[in-house]
Amino acid sequence: MRAPRVALAGWCVATLALALALGGCTTDVQQPPSPTAPGADVGTRLDAALPARILDLPFTTSDGRTITLRSFAGRLVAVSDAMTLCQETCPMDTATFVQTDRAEQQAGRGGDEVFLSITVDPRRDVPKQLAAYRRLYAPPPANWLALTGSQSTVDTLWNYLGVYRHRVPEPAGQIVRNWRTGVPLTYDVQHSDEVFFLDRRGHERFVLEGPPYAASQSVPATLQKFLNAQGRANLAAPAATNWTEAQARAVLDWLHTTTG
Repeated sequence: MRAPRVALAGWCVATLALALALGGCTTDVQQPPSPTAPGADVGTRLDAALPARILDLPFTTSDGRTITLRSFAGRLVAVSDAMTLCQETCPMDTATFVQTDRAEQQAGRGGDEVFLSITVDPRRDVPKQLAAYRRLYAPPPANWLALTGSQSTVDTLWNYLGVYRHRVPEPAGQIVRNWRTGVPLTYDVQHSDEVFFLDRRGHERFVLEGPPYAASQSVPATLQKFLNAQGRANLAAPAATNWTEAQARAVLDWLHTTTG
């Protein structure tokens, strides 16, 4: 049995001469193991450098600034496809994304990371719409940005990353209104759900696929009311395979140790 620390320290003092002769009194210090990459049951691990044509795409923030993915060189970047007028999964995607960001900031790592929600619907997700969306997740983390761009810019990014999008008309006889403006919506954008993780070099390193688990209280009330029947079911009974905040943080933890 290992001696108690107090007793061990006293023994070292009492036998100082012998300890010096033998090279000192030491104790074994166990170093915490380095985090390993989450497995295939969580998502997809890869190491692919983003080309300049993707890193230099110009996006617009909710406050009107122009940025590129290259703007965040030297930081870890999490990228989520999003749509402010989605009624099925995006409110939960964004809620879990923001919760992950907040947890990382509480751990003291917010300054080394950036979280980007990039729209799949740039026609309607103009800066004013994105700004209102961010305010719903109050208080929005400073390093969580909501981005839009031209249709060409957005299509180039999502085509490269493999995000499925398909525009469809709203069902006949059903009126859905923009939760911000009250304007009736004429179409929906069906899309896949992914979170992409980039390392400090601008390499794509991990992908979480599918919707997340989100606690009901993390989804703003305005967006809970905006959910359709499928969205309410997704929130009430998330699938066991949904990715979680803990899994997203495990990916970031791993990237912090593998990219310096």
